[in-house]
Amino acid sequence: MKKVTFSITVVVLLAMIVGLIGYDRFSTSQNAKKYQSEEKTTTTTKEETTKTKTKKEKNSQRIYCIGDSFTLGSEFASYPLNLESLTNSEIIKFGGNQDTTFDLSIRVGRTKIFANNITIPGDKEAVDLTFYNEKGEQVEALKNSGSNFGEVTIQGIKGTLAYDSSRNIHTFTRDKSGKAVTLTAPAQIEATLPEFNENDIVIIFSGNYDKQNNQDVYRTITYQRAILNQIKTQKYIVVSMTSKRQNNLVRDDNNILKEEHKDHFLDFRTYLLTNGLKDANITATEEDQKDLTNSYIPSSLLKEDKFAGNDTFNQLLANQVYQKLQELHYIK
Repeated sequence: MKKVTFSITVVVLLAMIVGLIGYDRFSTSQNAKKYQSEEKTTTTTKEETTKTKTKKEKNSQRIYCIGDSFTLGSEFASYPLNLESLTNSEIIKFGGNQDTTFDLSIRVGRTKIFANNITIPGDKEAVDLTFYNEKGEQVEALKNSGSNFGEVTIQGIKGTLAYDSSRNIHTFTRDKSGKAVTLTAPAQIEATLPEFNENDIVIIFSGNYDKQNNQDVYRTITYQRAILNQIKTQKYIVVSMTSKRQNNLVRDDNNILKEEHKDHFLDFRTYLLTNGLKDANITATEEDQKDLTNSYIPSSLLKEDKFAGNDTFNQLLANQVYQKLQELHYIK
């Protein structure tokens, strides 16, 4: 009987030992898996944190690039796009295709335009429209698409403003039918305007579509001043005119602009003549050499029309603006 009892006791003890060994191995395995999981999670978190820190966050500085087609460019090619990459700032392109400086002054809201002596029909029918200034004088403006003045309000009536190039006249078409309204006194043509603040930086590149007679540069200056009076910031740059091929005329105009704007003036045209090709790593062609002899901007930096700048031109302009922003301590 004692032998049987002893045998049973041994079997029980062996079973307990095997169970304890199995439990210990299971616990060790589970703890190892848990540690590996925690280590993987920690590593992933560290990697994600590193990626977040590595990714350059866009700063809060706004830069308005105001101008004509030279500024607006296309969706995929313009100097403001290149400037955005350099500054990592919020870049706002503003202006109109082939805009004069006068047009830009209207778009920013400094120069007012009015409608008068018309009847706006009750239905959604286009009516011919003449622009007037505050003195009641007829003016020509806004003949091309731009950042605003497509949708406008006249005497409380919202509608669409369009330019009929075949007849050289604007038209206004109300959005909703209503009561016909006859204008017997000037009514301001209102549009959505940009909202500037004192911390904004403004780049003005205008004058390329202004008239090119000797005294017209003073009209350019008048409306550049108007824009500057509207933007509410002292942080601005005015880019020289580049489009005029007549060297003595554009040189003289830019000298006057430089005298007006002083340290805020960027003489981009002179830069293109002296360092443009070198900085772009372009070997001057025979045509470029001829251009430079005549003090023209090298053809290799222009589009086929020899008027607007090409992609290289845009990159060089962005580089020069960026450098000027640093010189003026607008950005670090």
